[in-house]
Amino acid sequence: MNHNENYDYDLAILGGGPGGYVAAIHAGQSGLRTILFESENVGGTCLNRGCIPTKALLHSGEVLESIRNAGRFGITIGEPGFDLGKLYAYKDKTVKTLRSGVTGLLRYHGIEVVKAKGIISGIHTIDYTIADKNKQITAKYLIIATGSEPTIPPIPGLKESGAWTSNELLESNRPLPESITIIGGGVIGVECATILHDFGVQVRIVEMLPQLLPGMDSGIAELLKKELMKRGIEIFTDTTVMDISKSGDKKICSIQTGEKAMELVSDEIFVAIGRKPRTAGVGLDAVGVETEKGAVIVNVHQQTNQPNVYAVGDCTGGWMLAHAASAQGILAVDHIVGNPNYTRIDTIPACIYTRPEIASVGMTAVEAGKQGYSVREGYFPMKANSKAVITGETAGFIKIITDKKTGAVLGGHIIGPRATDIIAELTLAIASELTIEEISSTVHPHPTFSESIMEAAHDTFGHAVHTISK
Repeated sequence: MNHNENYDYDLAILGGGPGGYVAAIHAGQSGLRTILFESENVGGTCLNRGCIPTKALLHSGEVLESIRNAGRFGITIGEPGFDLGKLYAYKDKTVKTLRSGVTGLLRYHGIEVVKAKGIISGIHTIDYTIADKNKQITAKYLIIATGSEPTIPPIPGLKESGAWTSNELLESNRPLPESITIIGGGVIGVECATILHDFGVQVRIVEMLPQLLPGMDSGIAELLKKELMKRGIEIFTDTTVMDISKSGDKKICSIQTGEKAMELVSDEIFVAIGRKPRTAGVGLDAVGVETEKGAVIVNVHQQTNQPNVYAVGDCTGGWMLAHAASAQGILAVDHIVGNPNYTRIDTIPACIYTRPEIASVGMTAVEAGKQGYSVREGYFPMKANSKAVITGETAGFIKIITDKKTGAVLGGHIIGPRATDIIAELTLAIASELTIEEISSTVHPHPTFSESIMEAAHDTFGHAVHTISK
């Protein structure tokens, strides 16, 4: 790309999360003079306060659970314990290692990183302040990647009583409570419930809608609820939180479930009802960038209504997932430099790191039916998978949704061991427009968790070998 000397930079990026820093690195690879503004640490919420630290703690809990169950594999060991300080030190070290890697890559690709909040003041200008000095740069193109923040619901008494979010959970100097009530049974709620329960906290989840993980395949949501309850987590679905109050050191969550009113008493309240785009104070109004309910409106190229301004990641609403933000960042840069990009942004896998793990891509059977497809399902239970039996992780199943007329793969839904790893195969199948016949005729290695996908594909035709097809 030819540099335009009328501007200080070819590209300015606001936000150094997985959308912004990936866009910056790809811009450097593409020859763009790039400046990245990030007021905190590069990596954004995902690396510093979200995906990575929570998965580190979930892994610690998984190891602890494996040790507790070692006896069934013929391993003799005493009752395990844990050191909370060392758990958090491991979490912090993991984050620091990965953040250091990102910082090094940005430096290698010649990206100028400014530790300040960039504010759009004109169609090609960014204002920022460092050491009490106001500064301004110009750039031909802008990418907004300002991310999201936790949504705090207007529940009476919540503000006065105080509540945790995932931020408080990840603070290393904060002791864990003995009991906690989590408001929200979505992805954040069930993952944080798993972490807290693993480390001895009595956990309750309150979800307003009829199932955990609203929008997810109902069979998966029901099985997860069963597994969480089996471990001692209390779950209230189809339940409304009426108000929050304090009584001494305790917090009282008043709920209405059906015709029954109840009070849930715990040491802490945890709010996990989702996140909202962080777009206030960015300067969007200064250049007339259009938004809807706080989310930046973009086209298929991640371009806003202002042709030189792009937006990626959580600030655009929709998929609030790190891998979606990264894909969108690359897509935006490719459009700027004129490179072809064949990424299927409409085919984004969603992953949930509970035990068992959950992963989903594409449509559910209900969604496919509403869109007029003649739906056919293939199903395979993990209890019939050799690797699952070997590892003792037999709870779960794989479900593949296809179009009966064409054999097109419309959706894939997995609950079970390594679901978040093997969902990539079904994502590739949908993105590449493969048919269910092509999956079923692909030889999968044995014994592996992934061969359950082949068996589910065979079941679509009533030919699954290791289970009775219905």
